[in-house]
Amino acid sequence: MESIIRKNKASFLLFGIFLMIVLLLLTGAGNGQQEIGRYRMSVSIRGNFTDIYVIDTVTGVVKYLGKDEGKPFAQVGGK
Repeated sequence: MESIIRKNKASFLLFGIFLMIVLLLLTGAGNGQQEIGRYRMSVSIRGNFTDIYVIDTVTGVVKYLGKDEGKPFAQVGGK
């Protein structure tokens, strides 16, 4: 009788360890195809003038924001 109880306890322990390993492996899984941080902003100050540049990290386009503030990125003049 005691051997049956020990086998049950051992099987539950092994099943619990297996579930923990599967959970740890699945929580780190991801496809990595997210576009977080596509646009970067750079600000440079020279004297009383502030230059603001927006960089599209996917296409490499750099655009200067002067009087174009509030416009969509596609309508801002690029350099």
